Amino acid sequence: MNEQKQNALNEEYDAKMTRKYEGKIKDGNLEIGDMFGGDPEVTNLRFLEKFDISTLNLYISNEMSVKLRSNTLKKLAVTNLRDEYKQQQLRLNLKVNDLELENLEVLELNGICMNNDQLVNLTKFNMLHTLDVSRNKVDLQRCGLKNINQISWLINLEEIDLSSNEYIDVSPVYKIKSLVKLNMKKCGLKNIDQLSSLVNLKDLDLSQNQCIQDVSPVYKIKSLVKLNMKKSGLKDIDQIVPLTNLEVLDLQQNLLQIIDSIRFLVNLKELHICGNDRLDITPLEDSTLQYLKNLKHLNLKNCNIVSIYVLRPLVNLEVLHISDNKIVHLDANINEMTNLKEFRVNNNLVSDFSSIEQHPNYNNINENGWRSFYISDQKEPSEEELRKANKLRKIESPNIQLKEIQNQHKALKTALNNVKQEINATISNAWQSKIQFTANVVRLFQLLNQFGFE
Repeated sequence: MNEQKQNALNEEYDAKMTRKYEGKIKDGNLEIGDMFGGDPEVTNLRFLEKFDISTLNLYISNEMSVKLRSNTLKKLAVTNLRDEYKQQQLRLNLKVNDLELENLEVLELNGICMNNDQLVNLTKFNMLHTLDVSRNKVDLQRCGLKNINQISWLINLEEIDLSSNEYIDVSPVYKIKSLVKLNMKKCGLKNIDQLSSLVNLKDLDLSQNQCIQDVSPVYKIKSLVKLNMKKSGLKDIDQIVPLTNLEVLDLQQNLLQIIDSIRFLVNLKELHICGNDRLDITPLEDSTLQYLKNLKHLNLKNCNIVSIYVLRPLVNLEVLHISDNKIVHLDANINEMTNLKEFRVNNNLVSDFSSIEQHPNYNNINENGWRSFYISDQKEPSEEELRKANKLRKIESPNIQLKEIQNQHKALKTALNNVKQEINATISNAWQSKIQFTANVVRLFQLLNQFGFE
């Protein structure tokens, strides 16, 4: 077949494909797989050149042999392939060498059980700025992603997600000076000495790497705006001082005791320290926290805190979580936090809310509620406990299943009636066998009756 005739056939094919799928493009996405029922014409798109998909995201959701050719496609996403009948992850017969996508900018290959052979010749995507190969843990010991040497040649790469690849050698990443966002969550990291070479990095996730020998290279990346060190075995953050550009800092579930050095993070907007049960915030002075004028969100859940008096300088807070501590008294200085919209204080020892009744948002009823009473699946609420929450705005039961509510219905009804107040109630996420109450007590009983509770 001569070249002229072949070109004519290609043009005819392109026109046919354009007509065929024109009405099936929704919200800028073209999904191949379930939507098209394994159409054999879709499994091989090598000649699809003039079908303009420059604004589309191409999603492939079934196991198939894929060979793609397009000079317009900018994003290719092949993610989360599963056989719902066998409840197992699928292996995709897709190789980088089979992708002729010269203008590709975003490549997502996460959670598809890939191996090193499938990543051969990544360097041909010289326009690539985002690469996601996360969650390729299934079968990793047998065929998993261990070698990513080629990514060091992707000079325009700005974002890469390697999370949950616990056996991967991440050293090639440190050569990509253009990186802005890097996710190495749960990668079994030990040595990160070369990390400080990524001078343009703004977003870094090193969470769930508890064997890092020395975290000091992190503190040399002054460009960082967002840092996640959750579950990283941190004992102190004394060297964090240079990271003055940080806006979001996640230090959950570590071994921190003293956090005085946060006073230097003057641009901090969001701070998560929950789950540091050795933390002592009492040494913090006004001079420490008064510099955090931009802080809007503070999470101190489950930190063994007995008093929040030291938080009084944080007058610009909008969200404050102090649940699961040992707080007995709510200081009246909370009234000066006039921007506070979400305040979680459940599972403490507080029984009197009168000290904060003057707060402008005290009587507001919103999704999160000011005063919350949480019913656990370990303990049935008593009338006495409900009486203590005399300004109750919300009852939430995140763990109780529908069948367990039947046994507690009478106790709840009696206790709530004795409290003699209006409590709005709704039931949501019932299909997940979870109950949440947030509205009028009368409506609560109506909804319970609909589910067969008498």
